[in-house]
Amino acid sequence: MGRRALVLLAALFSVVLAGGTAVAAPGGIGALHNCQSAAARDIGRGDSGAYVRRVQCLLNWAISSGTYHSISVDGDFGPDTEGKVIKFQQCANALGAGLVVDGRVGANTAPHLEWWAQHTAYIC
Repeated sequence: MGRRALVLLAALFSVVLAGGTAVAAPGGIGALHNCQSAAARDIGRGDSGAYVRRVQCLLNWAISSGTYHSISVDGDFGPDTEGKVIKFQQCANALGAGLVVDGRVGANTAPHLEWWAQHTAYIC
């Protein structure tokens, strides 16, 4: 494993060790990306609302459009959002996250997504 991957993996584990709560980077990078705040909840296909919009926005910042095309930030968790969540979970697992690849954003996937969206590098 390369040095960059090890640094990213260590940072990712720091989120998990901090109780699974992602901490915003100085200056609130996520806010600069125009991802609106919303109360976290377990979401999957068929869900809708403000938190789905936040997740869609974060996914677009965490995953390169070359890896998975940008998805609509429309608040409806459909097959395209599910596909991008699955791609995120697979990429996080390639770095040792140990997420269940189920296309849902819950207590385990959400902190990883928040962390990656706050950084300038894509997870994949």
